[in-house]
Amino acid sequence: MDNEIDIFELASYGIGFAEKKCPSYKCAEIFVGKSQYTNIELEENSIKYSELGSDNGVSIRIYNNQGSTGFAFTNKLNKIVIEKIVTNAIKMMNAGTPDPDFKNLPEKYESYPNVDYLFDKSINSLTIEDSIELIKDLITVCNEDDLAISQSGDFTANYNMSYVFNSNGVEAYGEETLFSISSNMIVKDKVTGETANGYESQMKRKLKEIDGTTTAVEALNNAKKNLNRTKIKTKKMPIVLTPKGTINLILNPIASAINAELFQYKRSFLVDKREKKIGSNHLTLEDNALINGAVGSSIFDGEGVPCKNKKIIENGIFLNSGLLHNSYTAGKEGVESTGNASRRSFSSVPSIGISNLILKPGTIPQEKIIKDVKEGILLNSTADSPNIATGDFSGLISQGNLIINGEVKQALNETMFGINLLELFKNIVSISKEFKVYGSFYAPFVRVDNVQIIGANS
Repeated sequence: MDNEIDIFELASYGIGFAEKKCPSYKCAEIFVGKSQYTNIELEENSIKYSELGSDNGVSIRIYNNQGSTGFAFTNKLNKIVIEKIVTNAIKMMNAGTPDPDFKNLPEKYESYPNVDYLFDKSINSLTIEDSIELIKDLITVCNEDDLAISQSGDFTANYNMSYVFNSNGVEAYGEETLFSISSNMIVKDKVTGETANGYESQMKRKLKEIDGTTTAVEALNNAKKNLNRTKIKTKKMPIVLTPKGTINLILNPIASAINAELFQYKRSFLVDKREKKIGSNHLTLEDNALINGAVGSSIFDGEGVPCKNKKIIENGIFLNSGLLHNSYTAGKEGVESTGNASRRSFSSVPSIGISNLILKPGTIPQEKIIKDVKEGILLNSTADSPNIATGDFSGLISQGNLIINGEVKQALNETMFGINLLELFKNIVSISKEFKVYGSFYAPFVRVDNVQIIGANS
């Protein structure tokens, strides 16, 4: 992208050209995105490749009074190309299908919230050599452990700038940084020859908070916990979800179920559940975009709507205001957008996404939650997903361990679980005061009673 280009002037020109080309249009939006990234890939515990890149461009959405829309984009920023994509978008709009559910693009906002520490200037001096050093920390952990036989992983640094300008007066500009590192460690038992893997990741706004050694050590410990797997019998028992397990079984499903688009199409198990009790009193959830320095935080969303904190579930009650909206779904329901429009890049139209989805921690130490279990399962992950329309969840416990008399024992082999999510939510009996942050999820340990476990030991 040419740094000499005045984006404000160019966007204004694009909107003005749309009005000149199609005086009867209802509303239009210009979105400009600029990104730069560094990526280092690790495979078989050695650096596979490194990449520096960028992705820059502009898009336009334009609507007529019948709700028909046209969308076009380009990775070139000059007035001649802007005229071409505006012309193409108008042609698509005129040939499109009317949509009576579309009401309008967002109106002008007088102010936006203050959210600090979304941009780390150290990215400006980050070199490929610096990035490789972080990957070397992963390699060292693997090389120094007798059981570790291989590792894959990566380090990524991203800079993103976005600018939203529409014909209703919205003007929003922001920039952010995002750094991530991951490790997938493979270990092998020297006696049995059995192998297992463990995964861990970090995602931060600040480069100095990325710790490759800690990430690799945690991945290594997870892998070792998954060795020497055993089969168990089928029965109902309590499960204790680790933070990753909480994301798998609670936060990810809820993130999908409160998506207003899925909800309006009746593809959510929470349809007809607003202002009703859907879980135990321990279940309190919010989606908060205003946490300083958090990965999911932002000043405005992909349509220039100010972000905010939204209460989703309060003491087990799914709130009437608990859906996440962009401008389209908000207009369809006759409410305000919640500021959850999400865009992957300038080449995509807005969808709906979470900001920071937070399960409120409890007051009990995680050690006590485990210690109180006579016989149960510590569930760390499942590779399966629930049916969001019905809430039914049947999956393989890909990483989990037996709990016997309050102690974590052998890893599980060929063990599944089956439960409806609403039943799971109602059977939550305790939540730890400790929690971990993985990207946009804030997840504590959670104990759920009476879960159907399907074992392979007859």
